[in-house]
Amino acid sequence: MLGLTWDRTYLQIDPAGGSSVEQTSDGGFIMTALSRGQLVMKANAAGIPQWQREYSAGGSGVVTQTGDGGYVLASGDQLLKLSNRGDVEWSRFYGAPYDALFTVHQTSDGGYVAMGNTQSIESGHVFNAWILKLDSLGGIVWQKAFPGQDGYWVEQTSDGGYIMSGTVLADGVGAAWVAKLDAYGSISWQKAFEVSWHSPAYQVHQTLDGGYVVLAQIDNRVGQILFASSEAWILRLDSEGRLLWQKSYGVEGFAYPSSISQISDGGFVLAGRSNPASLNPLIGIWGPWLLKLDSSGNLVWQKMYGLGNSGLQEVHETMDGGLIAVGNEATDCCGHFVWAMKLDSDGNVRECSRLRCRFCFKRDAHRHVRDSNNSIGYYCGHTFHTEPDRCDSHKTHDNATGPM
Repeated sequence: MLGLTWDRTYLQIDPAGGSSVEQTSDGGFIMTALSRGQLVMKANAAGIPQWQREYSAGGSGVVTQTGDGGYVLASGDQLLKLSNRGDVEWSRFYGAPYDALFTVHQTSDGGYVAMGNTQSIESGHVFNAWILKLDSLGGIVWQKAFPGQDGYWVEQTSDGGYIMSGTVLADGVGAAWVAKLDAYGSISWQKAFEVSWHSPAYQVHQTLDGGYVVLAQIDNRVGQILFASSEAWILRLDSEGRLLWQKSYGVEGFAYPSSISQISDGGFVLAGRSNPASLNPLIGIWGPWLLKLDSSGNLVWQKMYGLGNSGLQEVHETMDGGLIAVGNEATDCCGHFVWAMKLDSDGNVRECSRLRCRFCFKRDAHRHVRDSNNSIGYYCGHTFHTEPDRCDSHKTHDNATGPM
């Protein structure tokens, strides 16, 4: 069992906005979630916020660290380049209303590649997968649309090209779609994988051996019920997109996978949530869900965390061999909160009571960009106070284990 562990909640958020997390070069973490605007928070290795800001950009957001120690944030149809303290260095809008970017990564030349969906390009279709190659200041080098296809993910590959995933209409069904592009955006190969009427591929990553792993979802139809159940679906491909193996995961009900990443032992970790087939009586499992798989896709362990209406959005291996997971935690009284867990390599928060692992953080008053230097109150777990000494008394109950 490797790694410092802790379990914390932060600002109240809109769970529909999604969230992301990435470990930073200093061993801390950068996180995003949707609150009144797009929240970005930098935390240290123990999950304690160092700064937090909220930007007027809306929609689901994802943030990643850049080579200069700053960050790039994709939110809605906007990209923002941030300094290492969250100051905006540049901001650009792309496309038109109803276009959206879902992911962004820095490329080896210091520029960026982003992917989403557009209606303004190839407007004969409601959705068109959309990839943009940008320079270091966000200027468009090239962009391409793929008519009638959904695009969810893109990243650069070791050969300087790109791998992307989404959904394509094939044989009358929405099939998982994976496409390999060269450095200029031309398609080298593309594959469609179909097992049901709707099987979106949410992520694809290059693996240690030069192949790929694809995170998809199988939506099962029974009679006239289109969404009768769903499963997480993992596909392992070679470097040319040929299928090596595929496996599905889930129990009775609905599995909603949201992220996958390869870890140092060659296996994979997967985050999402599961909903039961029935609540009364309870059939299936309900709540945030993590899975650890070996390199062949065999289940090593799976664990549920928190309340049923909570969810985990992203999980990665950390420098110490543990895991970092982020999502939203539901409460009975107060909506949803940003939720992060630093787990050991077996998916545990050691010696931690779920009810005691909370963190007090500052909430500030700036209209568009908010940070912890302009606070009007304090949240202690799910309780708001205006007196900081009351928050300090709650902090003694925060539970983080392992070496600091």
